[in-house]
Amino acid sequence: MMVIKADTPVRDLVLAYPGAIPVLEQFGIDYCCGGKHSLAEACTIRNHDVGVVITELNRRSNNAATREVNWNTAPLSDLIGHIVQRHHAFARQHLGLARELAGRVERRHGPTHPEIYKISEEIAAIASELTHHFSCEENVLFPHIVQLEKGRQKVNPVFANIQQPVTKMITDHDQTGDELRTLRKAANDYVPPPDACTTFRALYRALEELEHDLHRHIHLENNILFPRALRLEGEVPNGVSNKTASCAC
Repeated sequence: MMVIKADTPVRDLVLAYPGAIPVLEQFGIDYCCGGKHSLAEACTIRNHDVGVVITELNRRSNNAATREVNWNTAPLSDLIGHIVQRHHAFARQHLGLARELAGRVERRHGPTHPEIYKISEEIAAIASELTHHFSCEENVLFPHIVQLEKGRQKVNPVFANIQQPVTKMITDHDQTGDELRTLRKAANDYVPPPDACTTFRALYRALEELEHDLHRHIHLENNILFPRALRLEGEVPNGVSNKTASCAC
């Protein structure tokens, strides 16, 4: 276990200790898109005492927590399977649920809680963008990475190298992170109003669960899958073509 310090980059903390994720979520600390910040910087952004956060991280790390798969060393094909089967499926399910619940809340509480209209707009925007994003990953980029891992980079490549599509996916992730923050603000940090019905409360719970899962999902891609794939591409026999090719997405 690494020594956790105030100047430890959040990204490095999560890579070395995945069990830190629930603690960071508890304090609202961004470990995916904002993972380059030091722990102290991230705590300042969220108005937390870094000492309190470090104490909680150390307390959790000393517990006998269930060990997660080490995605830093597992086959990339396994990591991709986990992302698609766990995180893509979860996002699709929860976005569908959120849209259904938001529609019901609009009809019942729209006149007294106009914020629900902004929430519905954000849900629809995120759903539309992630639908295209997931399609690009599942049908283009991820299969290519699996072929890279098998040493078949030269077999009918869709693009000259994966730097361009990876950059595009990371840009999408940054946009999703911004939209999640906008959604959380519109929903009052997912604290339901006093007069909220069961459906209203279920909507906020579903959105918060979606946010947490997307954070883990983006972390796995930005901080583990993509860097490993880029390194792997450089090791493939015959190298990578220098020609320019456009991303299919």
